[in-house]
Amino acid sequence: MTIKKDNFDADVVVVGGGIIGGSFACLLGQAGLKVILLDAGVRQVNSLKKVDARVFAITRASEHILKKAGAWRRLNENDIACFRKMHVWDENGLGEINFDSASICQPTMGYIISHQVIIDALQERLLDMENVRCIWSASAAFIKNEKTSMLLETEDGLQFRSKLVVAADGSNSKIRSLANIHYQKHDYKQSALACVVTTEYPHKEIARQRFLKRGPLAFLPMIDPYQSAIVWSTSPNHARQLKEIDKSTFHFELADAFANELGEIKESSERIVFPLSRAQAEHYVQPRLALIGDSAHTVHPLAGLGANLGLLDAAALAEVVIDSVSRERDPGRLQVLRRYERWRKGENHNVMYLMDGFKHLFENQTQSVQWLRNFGLDMVDSLPIAKHLIMKRAMGLNGDLPKFANVQNN
Repeated sequence: MTIKKDNFDADVVVVGGGIIGGSFACLLGQAGLKVILLDAGVRQVNSLKKVDARVFAITRASEHILKKAGAWRRLNENDIACFRKMHVWDENGLGEINFDSASICQPTMGYIISHQVIIDALQERLLDMENVRCIWSASAAFIKNEKTSMLLETEDGLQFRSKLVVAADGSNSKIRSLANIHYQKHDYKQSALACVVTTEYPHKEIARQRFLKRGPLAFLPMIDPYQSAIVWSTSPNHARQLKEIDKSTFHFELADAFANELGEIKESSERIVFPLSRAQAEHYVQPRLALIGDSAHTVHPLAGLGANLGLLDAAALAEVVIDSVSRERDPGRLQVLRRYERWRKGENHNVMYLMDGFKHLFENQTQSVQWLRNFGLDMVDSLPIAKHLIMKRAMGLNGDLPKFANVQNN
């Protein structure tokens, strides 16, 4: 299934070889399209020289996308941690909510996998594809819509023509900037600290999140029963202090903030800190250009949905592009690409502001609001039907899903 033109270097050029861009390129490559994947970074293979503090909570829908992309089977089972339950509670009150995948007859709610493990699997898959050409250390410098094609030139002077250019190059997207697409950004005035810790008590495959005054603190279960990846959202000053203090002090403060839920913190990896914001591109598409993942939007990490939304973007756009090519239509036409934009932009917008709502609700220290949210947590916890609906939506088991994400599509 390729475009019948000899003057194109590729059917699609993808800029950004991370999880989102790599998955998108795999989906297109498996459908027979000719793809060029450009990435500004240096290629790293099996590069886990130290504990990777960047982990993702992968939903069932995202699992299915990675399976369809051919990357899931390349993951080592010792690198995939399951979480079967989730416990959420508020620092200011007794309200709590518990989720259990068994209650909806599912083996797991999702998976915790490190960033580099997924990257390695995707790169192995990409390098096996004859119709996908990967070029690392290549930064875009110029793009030009030539009506029937898009010309892209790199800083090194390489030139590529294709029917479509897809930006998957992150929140600071060079392609989005070159296309003059406005990126409305809201600074949360928060930072997140991430690392991997070893605890006194086993996590029992339960993802835990405690809402604190400054922001949520999450413990995500790793494959080792005593190891958890933590993401602590807090004020920038506090995050900086947590990064700089000595290990023993950090361990004490972390255990105390988590109400000693897993006992003492025995060990921890290198701590990394990153700023938090939400953003949405004014347009996801232009003629011969589309944005996916963080190039198009970012959300607060409190529900761990960022990468999952990006993978849904990749799956939706892949479906639109593959469908158009199979019908011998031009995948770069604006009328074709707008189907993808309509599909994903509204959904991402809704999730973005839902996360905002949760953030502000749990940070509000007004006594009446504290009582109301604790009452709400207990109320939802007592309503199995409501909990099941929330779980299925969060796990990607229902909703307007791309075919590559549909768990029922085997």
